Parts: sequence; structure tokens; C-alpha cells
Amino acid sequence: MTSDSDALTGQDPAASQVLDGEQPLPGAAGSGGDDAGAATGRRPGRRPRALTVVSVLAVALFALWGIGTPLVGNGSLTTTDKMVQFSPYAEAGFAGTGTSNMYLDDTFTSEFPSYILYKQALADGGPTAGQWDPYMSGGVPLAATPNYAMASPLSIPYYVLPTWLAPAYERLLEIIVAVGGCLLFLRRLGLSRPAALTAGLVYSTSAFMVVWLNFPQTRVAALIPALFWTLERYLQQRRLRDAALISLPVASLLLSGFPSVAGYALLTAAAYTVVRVAADHRGRLRRAWRPVAGTAAGAAAGIGLAAFQLLPFAGFLSSWYTQTRAQDARQHVDVTALLTAVAPWAFGTADPARLPLFYLGFNYVEFASYISAGAAVLVLVAFALVRPGRAMLPAGVWAFFTVAVLAWGELLYVGGWPLAVMQHAPGLRSLFAINYIGRSRSVVGFLLAVLTGIGFELLLRHRARRTAARSRSATRWAVGVGVTAAAFGGLLLWWGERRAVGQQALLRSQHDETAVVGLFWREMGSAGLLVLAAIACVVVLWLAAQRMHRPDYDRVWRKARFAAAAALPLIIAGQSASFVSLYYPNSPVSTFYPVTDTHSFLAANLGGQRYASSNTGMIFGANVAYGLRSVNGHAFINDNFTRLVKAVPGDPVPYGTYIDFAASTATAASPILDLLGTKYFVTEVNDPVLGTETDSQGDGSQLTLRPGQSVTAPVPVNGPVRGIGIALQGAIPASLGAADPNSWVEVALSDASGARVADSRRLTDTIDPTKVFTLPVTADAVTAGTQLTATVTLHAQAPLTIAAVRDSVPALSTVIGGDDGLRLVHVGTNAIYRRLNAQPRIRWAANSQVVNSRYQRVQLLASGQVGADSVVFSHQVPAASGLPAAVSVDDDGLDTIATTVNAQGAGYLVVADADQVGWTATVDGKHTPLLAADEGLVAVAVPAGKHTVTLRFWAPHGTIAYPLTIVTAVGLVAVVLGEIWWTRRRRRATKPPTAA
Repeated sequence: MTSDSDALTGQDPAASQVLDGEQPLPGAAGSGGDDAGAATGRRPGRRPRALTVVSVLAVALFALWGIGTPLVGNGSLTTTDKMVQFSPYAEAGFAGTGTSNMYLDDTFTSEFPSYILYKQALADGGPTAGQWDPYMSGGVPLAATPNYAMASPLSIPYYVLPTWLAPAYERLLEIIVAVGGCLLFLRRLGLSRPAALTAGLVYSTSAFMVVWLNFPQTRVAALIPALFWTLERYLQQRRLRDAALISLPVASLLLSGFPSVAGYALLTAAAYTVVRVAADHRGRLRRAWRPVAGTAAGAAAGIGLAAFQLLPFAGFLSSWYTQTRAQDARQHVDVTALLTAVAPWAFGTADPARLPLFYLGFNYVEFASYISAGAAVLVLVAFALVRPGRAMLPAGVWAFFTVAVLAWGELLYVGGWPLAVMQHAPGLRSLFAINYIGRSRSVVGFLLAVLTGIGFELLLRHRARRTAARSRSATRWAVGVGVTAAAFGGLLLWWGERRAVGQQALLRSQHDETAVVGLFWREMGSAGLLVLAAIACVVVLWLAAQRMHRPDYDRVWRKARFAAAAALPLIIAGQSASFVSLYYPNSPVSTFYPVTDTHSFLAANLGGQRYASSNTGMIFGANVAYGLRSVNGHAFINDNFTRLVKAVPGDPVPYGTYIDFAASTATAASPILDLLGTKYFVTEVNDPVLGTETDSQGDGSQLTLRPGQSVTAPVPVNGPVRGIGIALQGAIPASLGAADPNSWVEVALSDASGARVADSRRLTDTIDPTKVFTLPVTADAVTAGTQLTATVTLHAQAPLTIAAVRDSVPALSTVIGGDDGLRLVHVGTNAIYRRLNAQPRIRWAANSQVVNSRYQRVQLLASGQVGADSVVFSHQVPAASGLPAAVSVDDDGLDTIATTVNAQGAGYLVVADADQVGWTATVDGKHTPLLAADEGLVAVAVPAGKHTVTLRFWAPHGTIAYPLTIVTAVGLVAVVLGEIWWTRRRRRATKPPTAA
């Protein structure tokens, strides 16, 4: 019987070789072979066949071209070039810095600062340090949970390379692991190396793997192929060591930082195991429990290995504010996203220099569905060739992947009642109901990549001697698949064009002439050409295969067949490299968390206190990179702490993981911020100056403010004063805006003696002709009644017309503070206000009260009626004595707070941190309860006298978690070594004696 494979060089098909002369593994389809011993049809030492070389080059082309020069340190694979477009960096000389990607903000507000902090903690405190981050959101777990993927094996580049360089090599490592996992898995299924490498290429270039750049999500997804490889290896080999091997990808998935992606992968892998076992045990299901139990044991061991972070994560999960993450069946990816499978930029770009930006109202990171035009064609081949596909693969594999991709596709792009069922199913609610279903594109990308490899393999093999009936049946099915795909694609094109037309009409109504429809058809046209090229390759391969047994199968056909086979991975690699090169950023290294005068001021003056920032004042979360404690932050937040912070005016928690503040006096002066030890409030110099504004009193005349020329005017009110403004007149020259982002206005204040009191500058790129252009000035503490003079100078390329008095004197507006508890103490890249009523972050409470109602408790705390020496509890506790105490802070580190309290009477040491979970307290070395206080904070009861009070972080359930991980690791090693020893012993025992 002839094989399903044939040779490139025209040998007899009975030679059972695939196109480049490689064979599937002898262990395929359950024969028990070993991956390393793949029968390649080659003598040891021979060079790889040509198509394998082409496939490897295609992967290398994508990886190296896509990542580019950041691999050699010429730039950073981050979007910090976008970060520095905002305050305080823009005012420090980075104004006008361009960026090529608008969708990766969360990486520079959360991921990179956390690694900078953790690496510093490891350097200072050893391997157990850095479990807690005290610098944002009142304090959040750092390395204690998998949130930042710090224990992921794919995070290794961050520990051996500078943080600005690590993302490029971490991404390269992801590609290697994703491609390598696909290679191992598909070889285990019996596919050739070119097909397996092509599948790996498709997966590593799929949308999820690309658009979530620098997030933990891709570190999880990159390990999915390895998970399936270990499962299939065990199902074929049935050895204990193979069951133990399953634990490694399971643990790595769970440690890589994004539970929903890990959950989707494990759910799919469980279904795969059930299908494979059921297919292999038809008629003898009673014996199926053994492989199922083996895989379950391997998965359980993986959970045990990850227990040191999983159990603490579970301990924190119930205490985090997650109400805003609820999902329903209507929240799914729009079906038009399927057009981006072959044309990734059909609906706009991620680059502000290549308008339009993504315009459908969706987040591109959650919407893109790219797999490449070539892969889409090969997936259809896998669907069309049912019989050869089923015959080629181990039992149940073809059916599983085709059904699974359709099932996940329905949940992902259609939603409706099937998604609702998953969202309410017992055991699945946490996976589907509080996580956006769009993250399942990680699994869908893998399923499609496998189908791509299957489709490619089917084209590389020759199906000989089919009966006429089977041929007609297969042809009808293939034609049906093609017609259905063409009809569905046409419907998507019509729908996508309607969306583009609607968007273009909207833009035209806003006087925006961006050619949205033109972009849509250009992108779809380019994708269509690639689809046609891939179809042409498929046709050539198919026609060549039909001529394998004919006399006219000559050198020309053999070369055409090889060219078509080689072109497919190159088409995929070329389009994918183009896609990622337009998405991946390359930021100047100088933009990677530069230090400004704002950071220097806060570092010198903040001490153990906090600052809060307006949402435009500073990049929230970035403060962690500088070791500056802030109320703002980007992380999962303690629920009680969130309730407390939400009492600050201005909706400071717009999303479940964000804390940011409005630039208003009511916000800056909030008693809640006093309670949290907030010493400073930071605003952007473009924010409204906090205080009471007095409009300029011009007489209708105008003054031309020329570049480099200074004009002087008396300040209309006597000091103190916080802001000086000029009223703009007429049109604003373009050079004062985006055309020259580094132009600026300077104002200097002098007293009657001519001594300079304060000066300030403000960039003109946000100039608004309808508003007064106000500059903050640090004249907030001058003696009352001081007469001031303002000198205004324009540093720009074009003049500016402003309102005047008597034609030559600028009409000035002013902002004064009054008795609002704020003092403007620093103006540079930011305006920084000292908050005069801020309480010490670590303080003594001589008085206590109990308020049982959460609402009433928060309202009381927000009213300002709770004194600095008082604390509010939610339940009955011993009353404080009312006597004072002296508190000195001996250690205020990441994981430890140590104080000395000398109390005249019993009371409470209050720590204004979100330490209600994971923290413990001791008084003079003896454990004492750590009490929830002031809604989201903590307190320790301290008796009269001199005492040492220490708070330490210990991961929730850590007493169980760490030993469980150690015991699991030791057990796995023992199982593997024990089986190897036992196997060798049996071999020696059964070895026949040697003849004398």
C-alpha cells in the first residue's frame, strides 16, 4: 500500500517521504516513539532538507525583522516614547516625541515599574525580598502573586539584562518557546518539520501573541503548545516521567501572570485529553481512567509547583475590588474583527503618524484577530480535506481541532446564549463572567495554527488510489467548504465596508477628511492578493500531487512543487513581519523613565509620606520605578481601601485597577488624602491652577508679544498669589502648537525692591484661544500685601497677541489660594502643592470610635471631623486612653515596618496603608491582631509604655503554600528518578545471560 507522502526529488511514492524527505515520528499516533528519535528518512549527519531550511528561515525572518534593532540595544521595545509625551516628561524636554503605538500604555504604568522595583529589592534584600509594593494604591502584592509574571520562566531576560533591553529578548524567547512547542507537538502528531514549523510561525505571529506585547498575557499563551505536547507525549508513552512532565507547562502557565488565559488553555487541554482518551479507548472505556488519572495527576502537580504564588493569589482575590470586571453575553469581539485575520490594518492603525487610528470604537489589543492570509487558506485546506486529515492524525485529533476552533469562535465572535451558559456554569463563572472573552484569542490562535500545520501537511503528502466514490464525496465537501468560506468572506467584506462608510461620514461631519473607506479597500486588496498567492500555491501543490504517478511528472513539476511549498511559509512570514514591524515600538533609551525635577523634589522631600497626582499631572504607576510612594496607582486594589478612596471628590477610581484624581481644589484638599498621609498634590502645569481666579481687566486693547521680548506689568492683586494668566487674542500661530511643541511662555515675579520672588514657564502646545493662559507661580507664601510685578517673555518662533491695558501693558489675571489647606511650593515640570493638613502616614491614635455602618464610616472619614489623633473601627475594640505617645519609625521598607512607641496610655498605632491582607503585627516580638481601621487602613493596639511595634508582610496561606511547592518539586524528582531506576533494573533483570 502506498504512503500518503511523496518525495521532492521524484522517487517512488512507496519511499514514504514527505516533500523535503522527512518522515513523521515513529512514535506518532501512539506508537511509543521518542521525540528526539524522529525518523527523518535521512542518514545521520546529513544536512536538513531544503523545505525545512526554508521554514526555519521564515521563522527567523519574522522574529528578527519584527523585533529589529532593539535586539542590539538600538532603542527599546517599549512605548516609553509615548509616556514622555505627558507630564512631567514633556516639560522636561521630551515634548514632541513621537510614538508608533498608542495601545500599550499599561506596560509603562504597571509592568516595567514593577520589574524595576523587584530587581532592586532582590539586589538589596535577597531572593525572599520584594513580595510587597508599598509605593502605589496604598500597597499591593508584588512578587507574592503571579500578577506580574515574575516567576515565569519566560521572564528570565528581565533578571539578566537591563530592564529597557529585556523586552526585546523576552519577546524573542516567547517566539522560540511558541514555535518550539508547536514543533514538538505537531511532530508528536506525526507531521513533518516544515508543517510543524509553519504552524509555530503562525501561532507566534497571531494577533494575541503580537498585540499584547510586554504584557504577562503572552508569556502565558506562549506556553500553550508545550502544554499540548506534554499531554500528547504522555497519552502516547504512558510513563510516569511523561505525566510528571505535564506539571512543568501547567505550573509555568499559572505563574505567568494572567489567570484567564491560563484557564482557557487548561480548559481546552482538558477537553483535548478527554477526546483523545475516548477515541483511543473505544469499546473499552473502563480502562480510560488510567490515562485520564495520569494527566490529572500531572496537572495537579503543576498546581502544586505554582502553589507558592497561587495560594497567596487566592487569598488576595476575595479582597480585591473587582466589581467593574463583570461581563455579560453581549460583551464579545465584533465579528468584523475576522477581517483583520488577513488584513490587520483594515480598520485603522496603532500609529498616530499613519491615520486613521483604529476607528471602530474598540481597543485594538482586544479586537485584532490576525493569523495571516496564507494561514487562513491553509486552515480551509485542513477543513476541506476531511478524510485525509482524519487518517493522517491520531484518533480524535482532527475532529477535536476543527470542532474546538468553531466552538471557541462562536463564544468569541458571536456570544449569545452559549456564552451566557459558560458565564453561569458552576466552576466556570470566574473564568467567563469576570474576564473578557476576547482573551480566548490566545487559544483560538493556537487551534488555528495547528489547523494551518495540518493543512500544509496534507498538501505535502500525496493521497494515492482513491476510489471514484470517495473522490466525488471529497470533492463535494471541499467545494462546499470553499463556497461557504467565500460567501462568509463576502458578507464580512460588505459589513466591514458599511462600518467604514459610517465612520467616514462621522469624520466628515467633524471636518476630518481621513480616507477611511480608501484605507479599508487598500488593506483588503493587499490581503486579497496574498490570499490569491496562497491559493495559487495550494493549486500547484495539488496539481503536482495528481501527476506523481504520471509520466509527465518531470523536473519542471518537481521544481514548481517545491517553489509552491516554500512560498507558503514565506508568504506567512513576510506578511507577519510587516504586521509586527508596524506594531512593535522602538523607543529611544533616553525615554525609559528619565528623572525630572519633579521626581527629584519628591525624592528629597516626601520621606515616608505620600503624594497624589491629578490624572494629567504624573503617569500613575510610574512612580514605582522611582521609589516614590503615591496614592495613585495601576493594580488590583484592596476593596476596603477602594471604598475609602472613592470618597475623594472627582471619581478617583474610574476602572477597577486605576486610582487617579481630578485637578480640583476639592480633590486636592480632601480629608481622605489627609488620612492617607498625602503630603503633596501634583498637577500638570497645564492643569487649572488651584484656587480662586480673578479675570484680567483689559481695556479692549491688544499687545503683540514678540519672541524673546519681555513685557512687564504690575500684578493686579497683592501677594500671596499662585497663578498669573494672560488673555489670548485672535488666531494662535501654528508654530505655537504642535508644529513647535517646545515653544514656551515664561513669567517672573519680582517684589518692590526688584528681588525675584518666583518664576515659571509653560509650553504653548496646549494653548487654547478661548481660555486664559495661566502659569502657576510659587508666590503662595509671600507676605500678605506684597506688591508684585510680572515680567512675561515668549520663547517661540512667532509672536502672540494678548489682551492689554493702554496698548503696551499686558492685562493679567491672577489665582490666589486663600485658606484651602494648600501651598504651591514647587513649579517646574509640574506644579506641586504642599497639603498642610496631611496626617503622618504612621501615627498615634489616642482616641477611638466605632461606626458599624460602612456608608456612615466613610462619610465620617470624608467629612474631616476625625482628628489626627483618632481612629475609626467597624467593630467593638478596647477604647483608647486619650493620652499621647511618641512614635519613631525605625524601618519603613517594602515588606517590613518597624516603630518604637513610647505611650503615656493605651492607644493605637495607625498605619495608613492597605495592609489588611497578608500583613501581621507584633508588639515586643509577640504576635498581636492587626486591626482593620479607618475603613481601608490598619491599626495595632499598644499598651502604655515603651514598645517595639513591627508589621511584616507574609503572603496569605504562605505557611502552606511554600512547603507544598517544595514537597511537590521533591516528589516529582523522586518519581522521575524512581521510574528511571526501576526501568533500568527491570532491563537488567530480563536481559538474557551471555553465552560463555
